[in-house]
Amino acid sequence: MRPKLTAISKTDPGTRKTILEINKLRKVFSVNGSFLTVLDCIDFSVKSGEMICILGRSGCGKSTLLKMLAGFLTPSSGEILLNGKPVSDPGTDRCVVFQEDTLFPWLTVQENIAFGLRGRNKDKKGIRKEVDRFLALVGLTEFRDYLPREISGGMKQRVALARVLILKPQILFMDEPFASLDAQTREEMQNLLLSLWEKLSHTIIFVTHDVNEAITLSDRILVMSKNPGRIREDIHVNLARPRKLEKEEFIFFSRKLYEHLCD
Repeated sequence: MRPKLTAISKTDPGTRKTILEINKLRKVFSVNGSFLTVLDCIDFSVKSGEMICILGRSGCGKSTLLKMLAGFLTPSSGEILLNGKPVSDPGTDRCVVFQEDTLFPWLTVQENIAFGLRGRNKDKKGIRKEVDRFLALVGLTEFRDYLPREISGGMKQRVALARVLILKPQILFMDEPFASLDAQTREEMQNLLLSLWEKLSHTIIFVTHDVNEAITLSDRILVMSKNPGRIREDIHVNLARPRKLEKEEFIFFSRKLYEHLCD
């Protein structure tokens, strides 16, 4: 029996607590003396522990939306509520992993991972223990003393993941973090992310333009249209994990998602 693409609403019943609410979000930029509406009428909510992918073509405002949720950009109107409180600035309760390399090139792998723990009233022994734990979680224990220039792109993204997860954020935002990796490394990173998500139970909002990546990773897929960017579908991915690209139900789901993007 083929799976259905099931649209769900903000009132979807569930046992998990809603931690993030986005209401009537709008973003307008001033460009050459005129105004460009990039995002309009963005409405959705996120439950604790969910893995949500925001899927859309280039230029639909996915990254702009993520930057507003993280507090890097101010909405033109609407509201973003984290645990009922307005989001106005960046904070360690919301961390971001970007596509480009953002590691400190002069710090080793372990120093990059430990960086965010500075000033958190942790002693050196406690920091070392936490860093050791996250090095093991991302499979980089043997590379702890390497500099970023001495490791591969996939390893750099492992460091980037460990560096933010060690801060125990309420929400992890990921802006196409695996887009520049080769196919095999990308699959490895997707599997690692799912493994970490299962172990640590954190909430993830993942931006991608790749349909198969969205299906592989997410509980829900928010499909965006463009000009201006809006959420046209909120889709529950009702496929059993692990999800394999060659399976008939995966292929069917993928085709239906492409239809949503092309409409």
